Amino acid sequence: MTNKMSKIVVIGSCSTDMFFYTSILPNPGQTIHGKQFSLDFGGKGANQCIAAQKLGADTVFIGCVGSDIFGRDIISNFEKWGVDTKFITKKSIDTGVAQINVTDNGENYIIIVAGANGTLQKEDVDKAQDLLLNETRVVLFQFETPLETTECILNKLSTANSKCCKIVNGAPAYSNSYQNILKLADIFCVNESEAEIYTNCIKKIDSIESANEVLSLLLKQGCKIVIITLGPLGAIFASKDEPEPQWVKVPKIENPIDTSGAGDAFLGSLAYFIVHTPNLSLYEQIKRACIIATKTVQFKGTQKSYPLKKDLPKELFN
Repeated sequence: MTNKMSKIVVIGSCSTDMFFYTSILPNPGQTIHGKQFSLDFGGKGANQCIAAQKLGADTVFIGCVGSDIFGRDIISNFEKWGVDTKFITKKSIDTGVAQINVTDNGENYIIIVAGANGTLQKEDVDKAQDLLLNETRVVLFQFETPLETTECILNKLSTANSKCCKIVNGAPAYSNSYQNILKLADIFCVNESEAEIYTNCIKKIDSIESANEVLSLLLKQGCKIVIITLGPLGAIFASKDEPEPQWVKVPKIENPIDTSGAGDAFLGSLAYFIVHTPNLSLYEQIKRACIIATKTVQFKGTQKSYPLKKDLPKELFN
């Protein structure tokens, strides 16, 4: 790796998030009063990109927005934080949106309308080919954009023997996803419910022991490295070369306020540590990313909850 290869590129989704805070969720046909409403910028791809950028990474976002006010505001938000937006394509379709309902215990229930995110094609990404092959250390993908585009780009990077680390966040989960994507990724990362879907719910994750079993099943599908995030329990991971699962514990957070976006904070932080602390073990990189993710659940919103490097303990970056 040369010094030039230090960029984090996120190929994925961006949207406007509409948050509805409520004590309980309504039953079908029922109307209830919420407690608060707020707007934030979101989309798993955008969240991961902003999380890394706030830590001081050199990030580039590749994706699609509509030619509407939501799209213009999303680009402005990226630029405000210093994200390179030259490879964002404007399409003649609405920008993606998400409705996020958050209950008093911090749990979230989300409805996504993909909009322009669903139009991302390989031609849109090909514009950044030189960047991906010559300047990128980590590239992040999610499943909120077309899977065929993700598979095509992963194939191109593999064929070109790209030196970048390819991280695939298999979210939202697809029961019949492209199996080849799992094999092409250097790191495949999911949460516990998504991991259950990718293993056909053979095993319900209700303990570290059952999580380890699901982890092993994912490795058998051809993944090189698998990370399963477990919320307050931290994360577990294993690799094809070292299949024995390792458990990364995190400090317990009492009374979380909003867990939405914590997984994206984890992935953006992990990408940062892979680039900027290459001498650390993967265990230590995951641990530090988990610590940052747990801090976000103490605040409302997604990107609004992501910390800046200056607001975090210095020892995280040593």
